[in-house]
Amino acid sequence: MYVGNLTDVLETHWSVRVNEKTHNFWAFKKFIHRLACVCEEYGISLEVKSEAWTSQTCPECGDHDATVRHGDTLTCPCGFEGHADLTASETFLRENSDTEVRPMARPVRFEWDDHEWSGKSYPHESPKEVRTNPQVASVGR
Repeated sequence: MYVGNLTDVLETHWSVRVNEKTHNFWAFKKFIHRLACVCEEYGISLEVKSEAWTSQTCPECGDHDATVRHGDTLTCPCGFEGHADLTASETFLRENSDTEVRPMARPVRFEWDDHEWSGKSYPHESPKEVRTNPQVASVGR
């Protein structure tokens, strides 16, 4: 598991209100320590890596000097336009992993009718429903 190194986030000066919220609730080292303990318990390796330039790097051409980030949108002269934070997470994973980056599995929704589970295509919530990973759900069928 890779986690971005956010130890300097408190030094960023956004607005007084955002800084106040960040300073009042930020416990990054405590969070990482607890996450590392849980990962160790389950045999998962944890590495803290730099996130530098990930939200400004184009996933198509790799450039970060000519890209423009305006709010949540990242645009590049090569023609790429996408959500900057989603692009950053993909870039972060590509830079730190030697495996192919693929889309995550989408959850599947099932409903219990007192006899068996059945797949549901509509998105309403119900206490009789459970969400699960479709790859795990199809094991053993």
